[in-house]
This record gives sequence, structure tokens and C-alpha cells, in this order.
Amino acid sequence: MLTLTCTLLLAVGAIQTPAPRTPRALMVFIDGFVPDAIATSKTPTLDRLIRNGAWSMRARAESTTISGSGWSTFHTGVHWDKHGIPDNNFSTPNTTEYPSILLRLREKLPKAVTVSAQSWKPIQEFLVAPAQPTHSGYYDYYQFHLDYFDDRSCDELCVNFLRPLLDREPIDLAVVMFGELDGVGHMDGNRHYHAGDSEYQRMLGMVDERLGRLIASIENRPTYDQEDWLIAITADHSGSQRGGHGLNIPEHREMPMILSGGKIVPGKIWPPPSAADLVPTVLEHLGVTPDPAWGLDGRALAETATRKPGAAIGVNLIFNGGGEWDRPFHGFKGQPDASIAGWEDPGWMSLIAYGAKEFLEAPKNTEASVGRGFFAANDTKNGARMEQTIDLTPIKEAFIQGCNFKLSALLGNRGPEGDALRVTVSFLNAKGELLERAELPPLTADQRMGAATMRPAQTLGLVPPDAISAKVTVETPRRGGSHGGFADNLVLVLQD
Repeated sequence: MLTLTCTLLLAVGAIQTPAPRTPRALMVFIDGFVPDAIATSKTPTLDRLIRNGAWSMRARAESTTISGSGWSTFHTGVHWDKHGIPDNNFSTPNTTEYPSILLRLREKLPKAVTVSAQSWKPIQEFLVAPAQPTHSGYYDYYQFHLDYFDDRSCDELCVNFLRPLLDREPIDLAVVMFGELDGVGHMDGNRHYHAGDSEYQRMLGMVDERLGRLIASIENRPTYDQEDWLIAITADHSGSQRGGHGLNIPEHREMPMILSGGKIVPGKIWPPPSAADLVPTVLEHLGVTPDPAWGLDGRALAETATRKPGAAIGVNLIFNGGGEWDRPFHGFKGQPDASIAGWEDPGWMSLIAYGAKEFLEAPKNTEASVGRGFFAANDTKNGARMEQTIDLTPIKEAFIQGCNFKLSALLGNRGPEGDALRVTVSFLNAKGELLERAELPPLTADQRMGAATMRPAQTLGLVPPDAISAKVTVETPRRGGSHGGFADNLVLVLQD
């Protein structure tokens, strides 16, 4: 009897095991997407996706904040120094080596059904057409841009093309790109590029409604219950009123990224993701592990819950202190830059690869090993700075009996006249007032002589008892000239 019971239980368990669902994905690109506009506009579809998914309102666009660059990164999963499109000219595209995700998917899954719907001719020519998607809808933006709100809308045509396919076809990956929100922002000398502008809000509401119709088509599919859909949304840049976009500043560079469905773990994505993260995220969902030979720059997102690390005694409190989170660039040619993950980086603090031409090789004979790259000041004319603020309240009790700190880093420079970057820690009270400030000692004249290299520096001190936060700042010590400074392996440790 016992044997029969166990056999029946095993049989019931086998029957109840759900069949694996087929992974599918919809990638949505919204040109010129100001993140604050979600809160000021009627966007029920986006609101639902955010509520149920993983999201960031500070995803890091390409430093160029130009559509050609951002659209290409959205397709390729690499930064513009690789795909070769820093602007809207498409004069030196490297999309043969770094093609669209549409082609990457077909390389691994030749029978995959892919769809593209978009409105920009260079993207069609250099990225979509070479990928030979199963279905392709192209509607020239410049034939429909005189009135963004009428029925002859390239964005609306993209939706009308895609919906019947989403209703019935066995689509593995669909990519749709909306361009008219950016067009509205640019109207009247960029007057509408603002989250509080009624015309911008009106167009974002139309984008949201179109997105809602696409998702409704997905959810009404006869096979929907057997499918596992990932909705992935991002942009190429944000923008500012009167300024439009095109500057390497947070107002132009920080944009939304929203992921919903699949195995995505809901919640705020931390640190703010890079534009290059979307391609590997979608590929992983579709069951494709990116080939290292592809050279993708991003990483799959929202596989686990993410949050800013909490403070603790005896560990490094600086996140990404060695630039290990990002792929470094091979020099400043063309001024490539990507904001540094986990840092407030308002401009031109860059991550440069060791061994890059005219820079320096990885240092030897240091106590701690170094990673692929180091921090460097790209724009010395205007200065460069990055900082991060560390919440010390979880370890506040340790300060009552006295707590020591050690700030350390590797510092370097280009040559005998160069300065290192200035690295400081500032301890603040509950009112944000400065209690104590410490700076790593600068390189001496003797240390600046000879070949460029990295040298260790450290400073010690006592944490003020009233401190509730520590702000670590890395910046150029002066503006102008060719001092360039370098830094790596930033460490702040507190010991009671």
C-alpha cells in the first residue's frame, strides 16, 4: 500500500509540473524621453510596468546624447566608440563588427522570428536591413514630421504594422522605435523639452497609449499563457528646455529604463544601468548567452534584487572604487565617456583602460591588484569631478566610542608637470554641515618625474561623533592645462 501511495504521489507531481513557457520579448525605444515626465503625464501603461517591474529613472545614456549614437547602442549593446556612431552622420559606422540584436539572436537561433518597426533611414540601412528580420516596417520620419499629432504619424504606423503580428505570429523578438516625442521637444526652439510642458505631456500620453495597445495585443494572444514575455523600454537621451540635448550633462544623459516580465526581479535598479545593458538583458531572457567574441559592453539586469550597499565597519564603503563595474575606454579620442556607475558624475570623469595609447600600463608592485581601467579627467579645461555620498547611520553607534577612518587610493599623472586627481572625504552632520575633511596627499615633485605610473597614497583620521554621512570626491585640482590626473583603487574603511 505504501509503495502504491508513493507511486501515485510521484505521478500526481509529474502531472502538476508546469511546462516551460516560451520566452519572447518586446523592446521599445522612446526618443528623447525625459524621466520626470512620467510623473507629470497621463501614462497608465508605463505606470503599470514600473509598478510590476524593475526600473531606473537615471539610466546612463551615451555621453554624446545624440539620437544616432543612442539608437545604435540600443541595437548593438556596445558604446559608441565601438559601433562608430557618435552623431547623426553615420559617416564611420562599425555595425558589421557590432550588428543589431536582431542579427545576434538569429546567429544563435536561426529559426527565431524577429520584427522591426521604426522610422529612421540610417538605422534601417546600417542595422535593421543587414539583420534581415522576418518582418520589417519602415516609415520615413521626415515624411510625417510636419504635424506630430495628426493621423499620419510614423509612430502610429509602426504600431499598426506591429499589432497584427503580435496578435498571431510566433514572434521571438520585436523591436519598435518611437521618434516623435523627441520631435515635439524640439519644437519652437526646444521650448517643449520639459516635463512640465503640456505639448510634451500630450505626446508622451500618446506614446503610452500606443504602448498599451501593443501590450494588449500580446496579452490577447491565443498562446499567451504558454509564453513568457519581457517588455524592455529605454531611450537614447533625455533633454532640457531651450537646451534640447547633445551635452554630456545629467539633464541630457539620464533617461528611463523599465523592464517587466520574465524573471525580472521588481524594484529600483541600482546602480543606475547603462544603455548598453539592455541587449544582454533581452538576450539572456531569450535563452541566449552572449558570446564573449561579440564584445558586448553591458550586463544582464534585474536578475536579483538590487540596492545601494549599506555601511559596515571594516569594509570598503566606496562602491565601484576601482571602476570595475564598467568597461573602460581606450583613450580620449573623440572624447568618449560614460558616466561612472554608482557615482554622481556630472561631466567628464572617465574610465580609461590600462595600456591605452599615451596613458599608462597597469602598475606593478602594488599591494592591491588593479582592474581593467582607472579614473581620468577627460575635460581639464572645465574640470572634472565625481562624488558619492555614503550613509553612515547604520554604524552610528560605533562613533560614540571613537571610530577611525583610512582613505587610500592609487594616484597617477601623465608626466613631470602633471597633477594627480584630488581625492577627499568630507564628514557631514544631519544638517549637511561639514564636520571634518581629509585629502590624500598630492604627489611630490620627485614622484611626478619620469614615466607615468600609479603610486599609493593614504590618510588617516578620526570620524566625528556627529557624522551621519561621508562624501567622497574625486576631482581635478585645477582647471586648464594638460595635467590630466589619474586615480584607482579608492578605499574608505572605518574601524572602531
